[in-house]
Amino acid sequence: MKATVIPFLTLMLLSGCASFAADHSRTILLNRDTGERMECTVDMLRTQEAYQRYEECINSYESKGYTIWGQY
Repeated sequence: MKATVIPFLTLMLLSGCASFAADHSRTILLNRDTGERMECTVDMLRTQEAYQRYEECINSYESKGYTIWGQY
């Protein structure tokens, strides 16, 4: 059991540092023409790659005409 706990705690410590990289981890986007809402979120590990995918998700929807409705 100890053999799995130490790597897990190390992973949590490293990913915990990245979790403070942004003020928010969930964004709701709204298409004002259709009323459709989409959501972008950071995955549970909150790694730098997760934040990069999150930003790419937001940018992708904004390029399709969506606007940010709320960020949490």
